[in-house]
Amino acid sequence: MPIIEGSSLKNYKYMDNVFSFEGCVSVQETSDWISPWRIEYDRADFYPFLSQIGSYKWSAPVGAQCSGVRICFSTDADTVMLELQNVIEGLKLDLYVNNCFSEELVMDGHTNTATFKDLNSNFKKIEIWLDQRHAFYLRNIWINKDAKICKTRITQRRWIHYGSSISHSREASTPSGIWTSIVARKLDLYLTNLGFAANCVIEPMIGRLIRDLPADFITLKLGINVHRRLTRRNFATNVIGFVQTIREKHTDTPLAIISPILSPSREKMKVIEDGLSLEEMRENLYNVVESCKKYGDRNIYYVDGLRIFGQDELKYLPDGLHPNAEGQEVFADKFIKEVFESFPA
Repeated sequence: MPIIEGSSLKNYKYMDNVFSFEGCVSVQETSDWISPWRIEYDRADFYPFLSQIGSYKWSAPVGAQCSGVRICFSTDADTVMLELQNVIEGLKLDLYVNNCFSEELVMDGHTNTATFKDLNSNFKKIEIWLDQRHAFYLRNIWINKDAKICKTRITQRRWIHYGSSISHSREASTPSGIWTSIVARKLDLYLTNLGFAANCVIEPMIGRLIRDLPADFITLKLGINVHRRLTRRNFATNVIGFVQTIREKHTDTPLAIISPILSPSREKMKVIEDGLSLEEMRENLYNVVESCKKYGDRNIYYVDGLRIFGQDELKYLPDGLHPNAEGQEVFADKFIKEVFESFPA
């Protein structure tokens, strides 16, 4: 491997196959850097609103923002350095060693390296959770010259979650502080978080994507982003088609549909003609699940979002919609209780 003259470190590229991005769907590769995506990057045109920078003036397309994505490998190195490209000031990285939190690193925007030092010299599992607000561009990983490195073997059960900005969790204070990450760590699950801020609109391509990914559990948190888009005529039918697409391959995978959490100003409001209030969406989603059961789906569940985040949790919703950083832990605990306890053991 190339060695910087006088350096005590040695670098590894993605093509060396000694580390992986987990929780992503695809990896964009260029001659200079690699970047994980939560959609199929090589079919980006099939996901137009997820592969382009939208009206929110974010630094990257929502499909490239790394909510729930982590770099994983095992090593006996006591120093790990990430050589990055296009570093944004304030970019955050959370380091976990053998599943235990070790360090949060915040980039100042003036350097392209993120260095974790004084790690123990034992062989250990490394996870670096990437900033849920931004895309991530990696050039190389550097470790001690004489250290070993290899991919970490994945043994966890796989959980796919689809949702809106509430699931994307840009409000979390750290990358591993998003509620889906908290749930995954507490239950020892492999997380793929398809929470797309403002873009949970029950699109057929996302249904196909979930259908084609390996999964032991699937959760769909639906409703809030279609408040201005779908009507009484097509809301439930879109959900039915979405679920049936997933069931083409995941015929008996435990699948939970979670209705909207509390949003006081939207509970009874109908934004468009023949639209649905959140109260009506909950009723529609319950009926969809009951219909699926009627026609033979033995492993589908309805969860009322108000049981996860309702009136008692209103103090964690400063904007009346998104759980704040403190609310992420509360959301995670309620999600485990109300959703995963509904699944078979």
